[in-house]
Amino acid sequence: MLLIWVPLVLFTSGATSQILYPPQYTNNRIVGGEEAAEGLAPYQISLQGIGSGAHSCGGAIIDERWIITAAHCTRGRQAAAFRVLTGTQDLHQNGTKYYYPDRIVEHSNYAPRKYRNDIALLHLNESIVFDNATQPVELDHEALVPGSRLLLTGWGTLSLGGDVPARLQSLEVNYVPFEQCRAAHDNSTRVDIGHVCTFNDKGRGACHGDSGGPLVHNGKLVALVNWGLPCAKGYPDAHASIAYYHDFIRTHLSLSKTDSSEDLQEEIVTPQDENRG
Repeated sequence: MLLIWVPLVLFTSGATSQILYPPQYTNNRIVGGEEAAEGLAPYQISLQGIGSGAHSCGGAIIDERWIITAAHCTRGRQAAAFRVLTGTQDLHQNGTKYYYPDRIVEHSNYAPRKYRNDIALLHLNESIVFDNATQPVELDHEALVPGSRLLLTGWGTLSLGGDVPARLQSLEVNYVPFEQCRAAHDNSTRVDIGHVCTFNDKGRGACHGDSGGPLVHNGKLVALVNWGLPCAKGYPDAHASIAYYHDFIRTHLSLSKTDSSEDLQEEIVTPQDENRG
């Protein structure tokens, strides 16, 4: 697989500086997972570069014309730079159809350096054909409780800088409450109320390239991979909360169905977002 270099961002935790993920355009992914069972995540997509065909980020199908992912996966690129692969768990052996975005809607308050509002929608130029291997995922707006277990899926290396598996990987992770998560990151403001945090164990977690990928609870989408200390170093990972961004998601899906001529590039800021710039 092609490895594309991008700058890394340093984050201080305790007395050491460590590398945050994103970046997204690398060949590193889930650490400590296992091959996903056939048919486990029919909503999972691979976001790929149109030129290289290389996997860059994960994402999920939420509608026949909409994909949800992380904003850092699309930042600075046009819709025509991407293709979306659905309906497969093997990046090297698939007979599925590619779909092509014609519009990217990033959250207008996305703050890369603060790791806030890291969420984006991709509108496709044609409807996805659903079958047993390709299905949308329902959005979950219920509050998680301590002990909730989430399923993380993605095409990930088994270690930082390790080998890239062709097969989709899966890993169960535990929900970590906000205050506990922030405390684990030395009370960093990079952990905010728009994040859902998860943890499994040291040596098991998300990594580069899992960005934008889905976390589900009881079969419903609850979060998208945002950032963490790579990879599986024993700190909680932070993900964009689907419940928190409910208005952002529903507003754009509704507008696209009621007025196809609406320019969705201009973000509609809801009251809950105004304080998170």
